[in-house]
Amino acid sequence: MLLVNISSAQVSNNKLIGVWQINTPQLADAWLNTYRFFNDGTFKYAFNQYDDSGRILAIKGTYKIKNDTLTLIVKTRTERIGGNIVQGGMGSQQNELVLDGARIIEVKQTDHTPIVIPVKFALKKDVRAITLQNNTYYLVSTDPHKEEN
Repeated sequence: MLLVNISSAQVSNNKLIGVWQINTPQLADAWLNTYRFFNDGTFKYAFNQYDDSGRILAIKGTYKIKNDTLTLIVKTRTERIGGNIVQGGMGSQQNELVLDGARIIEVKQTDHTPIVIPVKFALKKDVRAITLQNNTYYLVSTDPHKEEN
């Protein structure tokens, strides 16, 4: 696999704008973990849509990128509360045990301590990628509103 590092000086906030999916640039019938960076300085991190048992669905906040550092400030999170564990649908859900009937709520974050993440920009097989800590995310759309939930 060809890996070309790109200096952070070559990358502006505008080039970060879009949808970045973990581990693969390939889209399926649901999103894996994704970052959506918007041009107004806000972000949304959505957890794997195949996970029908997780309680936290998404995180929203603001971001800044400077040099090789991405700084996030979490403002809210979207959570499932209540519900029951039931058998997952054969062929339609990834897991055999899933959460059903939960209510979805938005929770304000009380701790606004900046989350500072080292970032590396790269091209992998002609696809833009970013590495945040130990995970690689691939640019799957330059439109952060694409199929947004």
